[in-house]
Amino acid sequence: MVKPLKLVLLYGGKSGEHEISLLSAASVLAELDAEKYTIIPIGMDKHGCFYVNDYHELLNFKDSLPVTTENSKQLSGLLIDGRLAVEADVVFPVVHGPLYEDGCLQGLLKLADVAVVGCDVLSSAIGMDKDMTKRIVCNERIHSARYHTVSWHSTATERQQLSKQVVKEFGWPLFVKPCSLGSSVGAHKVKTMAELTAAIDDALRYDETILIEEFIQGREIELAVLENAVPSAPPHVSIAGEIKVNHADGFYSYTAKYLESEQTELHIPAQLDAAIMTELQQVASEIFTRMKCRGLARVDFFVNDQTGKIYFNEINTLPGFTTISMYPKLWQASGLAYPILLDRLVNLALTHQHCRRQLITNYK
Repeated sequence: MVKPLKLVLLYGGKSGEHEISLLSAASVLAELDAEKYTIIPIGMDKHGCFYVNDYHELLNFKDSLPVTTENSKQLSGLLIDGRLAVEADVVFPVVHGPLYEDGCLQGLLKLADVAVVGCDVLSSAIGMDKDMTKRIVCNERIHSARYHTVSWHSTATERQQLSKQVVKEFGWPLFVKPCSLGSSVGAHKVKTMAELTAAIDDALRYDETILIEEFIQGREIELAVLENAVPSAPPHVSIAGEIKVNHADGFYSYTAKYLESEQTELHIPAQLDAAIMTELQQVASEIFTRMKCRGLARVDFFVNDQTGKIYFNEINTLPGFTTISMYPKLWQASGLAYPILLDRLVNLALTHQHCRRQLITNYK
């Protein structure tokens, strides 16, 4: 009988997406095969403290995992003497936002010499930064909304001047969002100068750099991408799904996603012309490859029905795994069951770790 892999499920954290992580972790915990894995849940509170929790206790929490339980054991840190504080074969980080999705956590775990599910330092860092992602991804074939960046270090006068320039260039409405954050935290759709000023101030509470984007008239389309286990082969891409937002916010805001999700419809598969579906899958594959992603990513687009034009919106290198999250739902609709998807992600992480350990680290 094959010995179960020791898997650390890492969740929680200090970011603004803490609560989303708790929801995702509950779903992953429920779908991981307990016969294949010895699951070690490690919760992180909003102060950055780590707690080892009892797997069987957490099974009672179906919707959202708590950071601590009655029998939690606090760790002095995730690493001790440069190695993971608990013995494990692989770490499955179900965490979102800065520090956890931007390469910082990936770098820490790489130093600990442990297999990690998902993208590595480089693709995580670039994918988290919407500005850098667009610089790398967009070309004469792949287009995105036009935008300007605003720095936390800019003066009120500079922000006011830029706001006037953006309105003149792009018109109304506009979108304001943090450059390096997900789940629509700090994002706003604005239609007046007063709303724009307030949105800039709010978004800068979450990030040092923010984006002011033009409005793209189009359907919100998402695709899930999974690395191919065959080296150098193109990644697998799911069928496309569509998000239809009926919320008062007028876009897929944090509230529409998680607090009042009943006002949002997920359509899988998206009703798209076959040629557009194929093009979306090809572009998503190209973006994943160009970004040097590993494991998984979700790629989001806008599609204009009148022109058929496709606009790249963003890539998420550590997408949500909640019960309403598109990534697992898209794969389920594409014929890949949730538990099998998790197995494949773990196996990809182990493969990369094995390859990394074969590399020569000194030169004589």
